[in-house]
Amino acid sequence: MDAKLFSYKADGIVLEPLNDHLKTSPVFDRKELIEKLKEILKDDNFTLDERSIEYKIEDGQLYLQGLAVKQEESKSIGFMMNSK
Repeated sequence: MDAKLFSYKADGIVLEPLNDHLKTSPVFDRKELIEKLKEILKDDNFTLDERSIEYKIEDGQLYLQGLAVKQEESKSIGFMMNSK
């Protein structure tokens, strides 16, 4: 099974100072981000392994990182029977 790693930059989700001790991000819909990422990966025939998703912050910017797996074409085995 083919797989690849991904790192997705969540545009617009950046930490901003709330006070001297705390930075927060704007409100965002986590499921919406995941759906957008699924659509991007689907074009390349990969599916997102949601169990692998990690949320990382680099220089105040949110990134989703994880594993995508190649979708296998379903193979079917047919049997032909000759009834007499």
